[in-house]
Amino acid sequence: MNKNIIVTIGRQFGSGGHETGKKLADLLGFEYYDSKLITLAAREIGFAPENLETFDEKPKSNSAFRIVEGVFGGNYQYDNYFSNDMIFKIQSDVILKLAEEKSCVFIGRCSDYILRNNPNVINIFIHSSIADRVRRICKRMNVTEQKALELVKQFDRRRASFYNYYSSKRWGHCDTYDISINLSVLGEDQSVDFLSAFIHKRFKV
Repeated sequence: MNKNIIVTIGRQFGSGGHETGKKLADLLGFEYYDSKLITLAAREIGFAPENLETFDEKPKSNSAFRIVEGVFGGNYQYDNYFSNDMIFKIQSDVILKLAEEKSCVFIGRCSDYILRNNPNVINIFIHSSIADRVRRICKRMNVTEQKALELVKQFDRRRASFYNYYSSKRWGHCDTYDISINLSVLGEDQSVDFLSAFIHKRFKV
């Protein structure tokens, strides 16, 4: 390929978006970035990665202010609103830099909005049935079905709040993405094959 191709993936909690993104990146030979972006952003400003994890895909919170105040010795009089924006800006710069360097698959973190001016981006949203989501969460997190249902609501609400706050679009709505796919229809592996074919068709590669 003579140009970098960027795939961004938004996903419901427990839908299989992480696994699908990783398999798609492996199949295409692209780099894959999810929580690794937190580590990269942390290195940019000298934070420990676990500090930035408190911000990861969450709406503004008091924790970000305490982190900034603690790291900089209280010399910066930022409120929590601004400090979250500052961290989002750092993450955005990391995403933009990586997209210039190589073909990538980005998971979440408003990457589709951040790269909205890049013509070589395809934006995907992954969802699946509530039964499949609960099953994945129960297996992955070793929780009851009731707890899994609570986590579905909690994390989807958090992701929507984060995305809607930082972008001019609406999380999970069809007109926000180029393609939305229900993994429960084809299953993970066939969905990856389908998305790969779609991407190859879209960019004629």
